[in-house]
Amino acid sequence: MMGIVFNALEDFVLETADMETWNAVIDASDLKSGGVYTFGATYDDNEIVCLATNLCDQLGVSLEDGLTLFGQYLFGFLINKGPVELQEYEDTQSLLTNLENVVHRDVKRLHPNAYTPFFKYTAETHDTGTLIYNSKRQLCVVAGGLLQGAAKNYGQSVEMEHVECMHDGADNCKWQVSFFKL
Repeated sequence: MMGIVFNALEDFVLETADMETWNAVIDASDLKSGGVYTFGATYDDNEIVCLATNLCDQLGVSLEDGLTLFGQYLFGFLINKGPVELQEYEDTQSLLTNLENVVHRDVKRLHPNAYTPFFKYTAETHDTGTLIYNSKRQLCVVAGGLLQGAAKNYGQSVEMEHVECMHDGADNCKWQVSFFKL
């Protein structure tokens, strides 16, 4: 996992809780990195899972709710500190249509060892479509939160129906999505 995601998690904790909580999460986690993360470096995927699990325990929220909230936060973090291309789209649908060919391509150009999840959006109408997600990490809850965060950023809301899930044995996660202008 790229360091930017760990940086976002730390900022999320500092904004929603405090430094004491972040330190407690680090102390409760067995981290090869020691809990120090550099923006463009790559870290073991298990560290983000360990941190998220311990954070949710600290905050007394379910892992699913915690990961969804983090996904929502993560989009805002990425749009401010991640690839500049994220700021060039007028709505969530445009972003999703170009995610693999523009944004993820540029991430891999800058960080050749980066592993990015796969997203494919197929529009059915201007405001509805199907979103496919695949990742060895199977963080579909975070992906759903990212989608909600993206919609909010672009002045939209999104209704999502998770119709297939890797956690249930499917090859990919699949959502039927509908976007609404706020």
